Amino acid sequence: MSMPAGWYDDGSGRQRWWDGEKWSEHVAPEQSGGSAAAQPPTGPSAPSANGYAAATTGPPSSPDRVAPVLGFVGLGLAVLGTVLACIPVTFVVGVVVLIAAFVVSLVGVFTKNTAKWPSIVGMVLSVIGGVIGTIVTLVIVAATLVGPTGPMTPTVAPPTPSISAQPSSEPSPSSPPVGEERPSAEALGAALLADLQRTGITDYDNDPEFVACWGEFVYASELSDEALLEYVDTLTITGSEADLMKTVSTDATVSCSTP
Repeated sequence: MSMPAGWYDDGSGRQRWWDGEKWSEHVAPEQSGGSAAAQPPTGPSAPSANGYAAATTGPPSSPDRVAPVLGFVGLGLAVLGTVLACIPVTFVVGVVVLIAAFVVSLVGVFTKNTAKWPSIVGMVLSVIGGVIGTIVTLVIVAATLVGPTGPMTPTVAPPTPSISAQPSSEPSPSSPPVGEERPSAEALGAALLADLQRTGITDYDNDPEFVACWGEFVYASELSDEALLEYVDTLTITGSEADLMKTVSTDATVSCSTP
């Protein structure tokens, strides 16, 4: 609401005539030694002496002198909201702050006698900050869910030969050489092939390197000579070393299958 016309302090310590819309060029006479140093101008728009004497209250705020407080507050909130919206953890808080920044800036735009540019910048930054924060948050969340890029090839260990807990009536494919207490690695590899074929696995029939590696691994294990002889003869191990044979067979399969 504009102040009515009258004499007001223009901020320099002098009384200047306010015509109801803007400052005029008329200033009140300065008093020196009880006499007026200058007479107030006359004319339709000139103030009267009575008007000067009656107007002793402060001047209305000049349009150029009102600080755009709301505009700067809205601009500051827009900057803060943009930063918070770009962090997934504080995204919701950032959106709330951006909404508040937009509302404050909008009020600042419609406030009279204030500079409008901070409010306009605050409104624009509120919208842009919301868009940027949403995009950044979605990208971060998507990258977290997808994980490292590039194909991931699972390592699947070849099937291990079955070690039956019950004796088998099938004949052994080979017998250990006479005079040797511990079966050779070749004999153990041959027993492995027979064991796999017995269970329907033929993937290693044409893989002599794997068979030889497996036989050497089992040959060097802690399995007793008696247990290995039993495996070569019956394709199974009974008794206390049955579980140990399963462990050794699995380790041999994994070790020999590694490139």
